[in-house]
Amino acid sequence: MQEVFYQLPHIKLCTLEHNPNQQSNIVLAFHGWLDNANSFLPLMAYSESFHVIAVEWPGHGHSDHRGSDASYQLLDYVYDIYALLKHNDWQKVHIVGHSLGAIIASIFAGTFPDMVERLVLIEALGAISATADDTRPQLEKSIVTRYKAQTKEPSNRLYSSTESAIQARLMVSDFNEEIATLLVTRSLIEVDGGYQWRSDPRLKQLSPLRMMEPQAVDLLKGICQPTMLILGESGYQSLRVKLTERMSVLPTLNVKSFAGGHHVHMEQPAQIWQAIEAHLTD
Repeated sequence: MQEVFYQLPHIKLCTLEHNPNQQSNIVLAFHGWLDNANSFLPLMAYSESFHVIAVEWPGHGHSDHRGSDASYQLLDYVYDIYALLKHNDWQKVHIVGHSLGAIIASIFAGTFPDMVERLVLIEALGAISATADDTRPQLEKSIVTRYKAQTKEPSNRLYSSTESAIQARLMVSDFNEEIATLLVTRSLIEVDGGYQWRSDPRLKQLSPLRMMEPQAVDLLKGICQPTMLILGESGYQSLRVKLTERMSVLPTLNVKSFAGGHHVHMEQPAQIWQAIEAHLTD
């Protein structure tokens, strides 16, 4: 396992890479919101024939934060993927995405189908959508909260130990302490008096606009590569709104369910990597 940084035209991204000698079998893995590349360490342990590159999104893990005048818009992450592939002259790659990573990966695959060989989505299929009637209140709340965040003192909580940060993450998660430890230890930075989160606080700001369902579906319609959707049997129901209707847009979609929650790929890594590898090599 090695840590590799990629200086793109607009930002520097950090990755954890497994089997770097397997240059012809590249799998890009994209983690979820407020997670980091350690999300894929359990899966990587079972990969023998793929060069797995777990990418940390801007504002997450050890990647750079976006500029002070920027924010974290969904479609900006799609550009991050495009820039990463172009920068490395990767013509076609496999992509595995979890949660936010699956949302972004599905948008990218639908927009640039010729750049994706095969696609694996974990616990999400397409963007979170809204109705037209949500537009004005969503925009108003987003702008007001963004201004408040920019004009008040930063409130990145200080933890006395890594253990206290792990317990804080456990209180808002559906996984065990082992998984929390794996994610939290890479998400912390040591400062005077204790530890703070590395992640950019702006990641918690509300999006000014969300796609309407026809837009989200149109992006899914662009997916033409073999695609597998992996669900945890007790995963987040909020990410399954309109799931049945969206699945019908991809008639060859391979759907598999496993015992576990939203981070099912960390709970059942051996079974899930076996399913992923079979999908990528079929």
